[in-house]
Formats: sequence, C-alpha cells, structure tokens
Amino acid sequence: MTGMTDATSAAAWLPQDYGDLLDTVVQEKSIASKAATLFTTTRQTVRFPLWTADPAVGWYSELDTIAIADGSTNEVVVTPSKTAGIDLLSNELVGDSDPAIALQVAQGLANQIAGALDTAFFGNTTAKGPNGLQSLTTAVVDPGASITNLDAFVAARYAAEAHAANLTHWLLPPAVAQTLSQLKIGSGYNQSLLQFVDDGVQIAGIPALTSTHVVGTGISAWGVDASQIRFVQRQGTTVELFDSPQNDAKWVRAVSRVGFGFLNPAGIVALKHSS
Repeated sequence: MTGMTDATSAAAWLPQDYGDLLDTVVQEKSIASKAATLFTTTRQTVRFPLWTADPAVGWYSELDTIAIADGSTNEVVVTPSKTAGIDLLSNELVGDSDPAIALQVAQGLANQIAGALDTAFFGNTTAKGPNGLQSLTTAVVDPGASITNLDAFVAARYAAEAHAANLTHWLLPPAVAQTLSQLKIGSGYNQSLLQFVDDGVQIAGIPALTSTHVVGTGISAWGVDASQIRFVQRQGTTVELFDSPQNDAKWVRAVSRVGFGFLNPAGIVALKHSS
C-alpha cells in the first residue's frame, strides 16, 4: 500500500512554491496592498514608532542656560489577522489535469483573500479582522451635492499637507472614476478634463486606483499617502494539500495573515458628501 508524500508529490504542490504564487497574486489584486507600504514579519505583533512632536527651541543671549526640552513619541500596534480560503478537488481532476490546475486554484484562492482584505481595508470594523479606513478620524472634504469639477480633489491635497501627508493615491469606486473621466474642459467642449495614461488616470496630479470595495455612506473617494500606511503580512501565504477520504478528493487550503497600520490617520482624506 502506498500513499502521497512530499517526495512523491509534484513540486508545484509544496507549500512554499504555492505560497509565493499566492502572495504575488494577492498583492497584484489587492488595492490595499497598492495603497500602502508592504511590511513583512514573522512576529505576532508589530509596533511602529511615531515621532509626534519636536523638542521646543528658543532664542538666548550669551551664557544663558538653554532650557531642556523633550520630543514626543507614540506608536501604532498592528497584529495581523488570519484570512483563509479552501477548495475541494477530485482526485480525478488532480490526476488528469496538467500543472495549470495549480495556477487556477491558487488564483481562485487569491481572489478570495484579496477581496476579503480590501473589504476590511475600506470598511469600519471587521469581526476577527483588522479595522479599516472608516474606523479612523480622518480629514474630510465635502465635494458638494455632485462632482462636477476637480476642486474637491485639489482641496483634499492641501488638507493632507496640513497634516504632514503627501497624497500618493486616490482610491475610488469605478462609477466615480467614470464620472470624472467624462468631465469636459468646459461647457460646449468635447475634450475630456482628465487624460488616460499608460498606468491609468491621474486626478489633480495623483494616480487613481479603482475598487468595487470602496463603500461608505456619502464617500466618493479616499486620498492616502502610501508611505504612512503599512500592509503588514506575517510569514507569507501558506498553501497545504490534504486528503479527503470521504469523497476521494483533496482539499487545497490557503491562509494569509495580514494587518493594516495607519500611522497618520489625520493625513488621510475622505471625500464625503454631507448630504
């Protein structure tokens, strides 16, 4: 009687190979990962130190005693949460297919994980998951009843700068992106206000990323500084293959542990309609 072992199984099924593939796909598909700075860790919890205020200085005459002044510090603590997906493959499918089945299953699991991450990132609080943008106290710019020009986006840039942030991305739903893309340079003109470039659209000089996961009452877009947000990934994604004797099949399970660190919430800007 024989059984499957690491030595007799195809290398594509080994956890490290599969996990690397899933990490790549998750980071490619997740808007949260693109709008943040990736930080990998093997620790349960990560602490990001913050310098919140400089020491005070003053003017002095010769031989005056210089007053002692301290700076102020704080920290942001991130504990990655687990998100996972699982799929069941018949042994006939595993045995009869070429190696492409591994890629298809990995991409399917990556879609689940990326979607779960972005839902949490753009949400408020998530049971057993990380808190998102709507849980923060951020800067807010009101675009008015509807978006008819780019004034709100210009105001958002300066609102972020007032809180020591330089926006690197707009995050908005496809419907808002379409509305902006159809704005014209003026009444009676057919020329679009925004121009498409190789990597998408820039709004007020800042690249835009679209996601169906951008939700929230009255929210049309978020402005973020990727250098002030951490996408914390613990140990990478792992994928394991298990026998399912009840139905002559194999389970493929993917697990990823991710958390978000918002180092300067005041520098994040929500474009939010007041009514």
